[in-house]
Amino acid sequence: MKKIHIGYAKVYLANKLGESYILNNTINESDAKVSEFIDTIKNSPILQLEFKVFDNIEKKYLTNESAATRYIDNNVKLFEVYTLSEINAEHDKLIPMLGETTILNSPKLKVYDAIDNLIVESVKNHSDVDVDIIDESFTIVLNHIMNNKPTVEKKLEFVNEAVLEIAINKFNERYDELNESDRSLFSEILKSNIDEKKLMFETLKSDNLSLLGGIVEDKYSDKIEKTISKLNEMKYNENTIDEDIVTLHELKAVML
Repeated sequence: MKKIHIGYAKVYLANKLGESYILNNTINESDAKVSEFIDTIKNSPILQLEFKVFDNIEKKYLTNESAATRYIDNNVKLFEVYTLSEINAEHDKLIPMLGETTILNSPKLKVYDAIDNLIVESVKNHSDVDVDIIDESFTIVLNHIMNNKPTVEKKLEFVNEAVLEIAINKFNERYDELNESDRSLFSEILKSNIDEKKLMFETLKSDNLSLLGGIVEDKYSDKIEKTISKLNEMKYNENTIDEDIVTLHELKAVML
């Protein structure tokens, strides 16, 4: 059986999303597996950490070799508090949602496997460590970081551009009654990475605070103050960012 880790699961599920549309003209069949994948990660500190480390390294771009080496080491060291058996037990939780595992073809898997190798070797007993695997895997990860110049194609983590376009088109068909501003917002949310969503959130929050501050109506003063207070309390939360952006967008639309 293919060795399972977060990177393998991501590639497998991304492929299933695309395959589901090609065969059945729908992406709904994979929704349950994606939801199960996300819930499994949320309920596992080890898988959360692994997802974060894979994400860190996959997206990182450094041209200085010393800085890149230090970055890799710092990420891998985060697993020092866990044992290999604990990590393997969490990986086993991913197997049921992947069904019959097969060998996947994706250029990302080479880097993902190398990251996993570094993590596994770092938590082994010293007598069991494979220095050759460490050397080979470290070289792969280092080269990735030093040649990982950002491009517009790196916006999505789980689905490719073709699947994204399908999702947006189906969304627009289903919610055709929405106005152009609403459709534009939802399309932008779908296409944006987490940093872009954070910027959208902060911009909308600032816009709303400015609009509320410019309203001079004594009879609404209490409500305005309460709303401003709630807005000031709103903090960026990756788990609720989409809903928060929609809420702020709707509030702004009411005041314009």
